[in-house]
Amino acid sequence: MLKLIKFTPEVECRSLSEVEDKCMFIQHTEDCSNAEGLINYLSFLYCNSDASLFTGGIFLLSIWILFLFSGLATAANNFFCPALQVMAEKMKMSDNVAGVTLLALGNGAPDIFSSLAGIRQGRAELAFGELFGAGIFCTTIIAGSISFIKPFPVMQRPFLRDCVFYLAAVYFVFWVFYHRYVHLGHAIGFIALYIFYVLVVIVGRLLNSRNRNICSVENQTAVSENGSMEATDENETGVINAPNEDSDENYDPSYPDSLLVNDTEQLIPHPSSSQETPGAETDEVPSNIDGEFHVPQTVSLWTNFKEELVDLRTNLQPFSTEEWIGMRWFTRVLSVLETPFYIILRLSIPLVSKDHPRQGWCRSLTCLQLAVTPTWIVWAIGYGNVVIAKFLPLPLMIFIIGVSLGLLLAIFSNRKTPPKGHWMFSFLAFAVSVIWIDLIANEIMAVLFTFGVVFQLSDAILGLTILAWGNSVGDFAADISMARQNAPRMGFSACFGAPLLNTLLGLGISFSIVCSQIGESIPVTFTKLSLTMSVFLALSLVTVFIYLPINGFRANKWLGIVQFGVYSIFVTMAILIELDLL
Repeated sequence: MLKLIKFTPEVECRSLSEVEDKCMFIQHTEDCSNAEGLINYLSFLYCNSDASLFTGGIFLLSIWILFLFSGLATAANNFFCPALQVMAEKMKMSDNVAGVTLLALGNGAPDIFSSLAGIRQGRAELAFGELFGAGIFCTTIIAGSISFIKPFPVMQRPFLRDCVFYLAAVYFVFWVFYHRYVHLGHAIGFIALYIFYVLVVIVGRLLNSRNRNICSVENQTAVSENGSMEATDENETGVINAPNEDSDENYDPSYPDSLLVNDTEQLIPHPSSSQETPGAETDEVPSNIDGEFHVPQTVSLWTNFKEELVDLRTNLQPFSTEEWIGMRWFTRVLSVLETPFYIILRLSIPLVSKDHPRQGWCRSLTCLQLAVTPTWIVWAIGYGNVVIAKFLPLPLMIFIIGVSLGLLLAIFSNRKTPPKGHWMFSFLAFAVSVIWIDLIANEIMAVLFTFGVVFQLSDAILGLTILAWGNSVGDFAADISMARQNAPRMGFSACFGAPLLNTLLGLGISFSIVCSQIGESIPVTFTKLSLTMSVFLALSLVTVFIYLPINGFRANKWLGIVQFGVYSIFVTMAILIELDLL
């Protein structure tokens, strides 16, 4: 059997279970090395360890993929999104435009890059399963949990708008995949539908703002004429400020503040956002201008060096002791998983954020990043072996330039005050974050490919379970936490707006890139499981779309119970289909 398989290029790696010498099959089958991960996990399981350690290897991969999901969320939430915020501000983009473009891209980065990695590896079914599986999970489990924990009135216009657009997007994607070929025109169509959604959001907010201003002027006129606050009282209970309406006081998933509520960042504040670096306000030493004190220069240098070390240590801490004490148990688990990747990412990605003291400025860390990060970028994008003028390696040249820039920055900058051009580091942070997110997403795909081969699981079931759950667990924790803090609308609205954006951008951007690279249409598979996901995602949306108007646009426990039931039936059917029992 092995001799027939190993010299056949068309054979799939999933035939591994049919052969006896699995290591040789893995080494001679092209499909077993198609994953773009840094590690060949199949070789790790079958070639580099004793057969008795196979179970231990599977356990290690299970732990490893949890760390990868944590790293993906950390890179997107703590570095990619803040960089996009600063870039949007410097490009003078309005809040509305930034909220539904750059910041939406930042919020959906894990899903978008996971989709890109899957489609680039010829596994579009995995991307389809992840996006639709995450959509079902968000609209049933997360939205249902919020409704069950904290019943509340739903904002009418934003909900109806997002629900209608989401249904249109689901049908469009279903139609394209049903025909089993994705053309560049389809990919552009996904993006065009998203752009149309953006225009509707912006125009709607402008009209709403205009109407609110008109009402405000009328109320002020009525107050001045009546000499009382009756008109104001009426306005407080009127349409503009009604809890079900789309006012600025209410959450809109298209608004930038809401788009930045994501994953563990909302739950795990970092020390740079809650505490100053020790010694930050004591950088000055006593002067001898009055003849009373004289501090030797050596002491001053030593003091500055110690303060630089304290500054560096503080900026590398993912959370403080006080924050750890105030965390829930689930948040602590996420914090522990986040810590290794946070330190690695913080060492390589400049942090530029308005929400941090000194806008995230740390002189020693930034100098280190200037010296090391550009060289790492050269290796990461595949130019590590390039030689300039036949004698100078490109990485060495970049390293020398980076070290020189780092030394200049150390000499001419102040530890306590960020330099005037500090905001320009946001572009470097953006580039490095993209590379990190892409690398981590590829590694997740490689591990999932290994699980699929070992356990004979389809890409669709892996996408709608492990990948969808992994990318959604942070949203689930953050949204439930907000619901318990009497802010259920924010999380509930995100359950419909965020998956919509992820689906359209994830498939649109990914297929546009791959179709442009290969210059032809991309064949995709559409299975019974794909049909099941499409039907149940549409069913979950239609259920909420019908239930809420009937119930006076009030989400309650019964809605949660209904959505839990929808998801339970969906998972049961998906498992039965995967086992060929349906």
